[in-house]
Formats: sequence, C-alpha cells, structure tokens
Amino acid sequence: MFKSPPEKPPRTRRYVDEAFRQIQEKKNIRDIIIINEFGIPVKSTMEFDTSVKFVGHFQELRGRLERGMEKMDPNDEFLMLRVRTKTHEVMLVPDVKITVIVVQNAAK
Repeated sequence: MFKSPPEKPPRTRRYVDEAFRQIQEKKNIRDIIIINEFGIPVKSTMEFDTSVKFVGHFQELRGRLERGMEKMDPNDEFLMLRVRTKTHEVMLVPDVKITVIVVQNAAK
C-alpha cells in the first residue's frame, strides 16, 4: 500500500520514548501519536480507541497522497503531511519503523 523507504536503523522503545518526550516539550502541542510500522499506535496522549480512529483517517490520506505523488514523480519521497484548520494543525511524519502524528493548536 505504501512505498517502502530505504532501510534505516530499527526504532527501539527508548527511541520512541525520547521522540515523544521531545515533542511534548514543544509549545502548543495538544496530542501526539506514535505509530509502529504496522499502523498501530504504540504511544499516544489520546485514548487508544480514539488514536486508532485518528490514525486510520490520516493513514488513508497518506496513502492517497503517496499514490498521487508517484504519478507525478516516481522517484520522489513523501516526507511530511501538514494539515491546518482554523484552530489546529496536524503533522504526519513517516519513518521506516515509526510514524509520528502531532496535533497542535494553531498559532494566531
């Protein structure tokens, strides 16, 4: 379904915890979800069921974008998805072993 990026070192629980901690320290962060390579939330500030639904919506959007980008340039690589509304901004950043989704309050 998704293109396989080049191989990178495995992401350990320690790596996930450190990434989560660093993101949590940033200003205006509302929610953080870290997803494993199978699309399952492994660490989140949301309830698990809410995280799963949220991840599903953004993974679907990610898949559509990757397919569209492949038609434009098959050699290009998906690095980040950023969606902004009046009140929030959502960023999805994929990696080989984890994907990070961050929801933050939009700066006024």
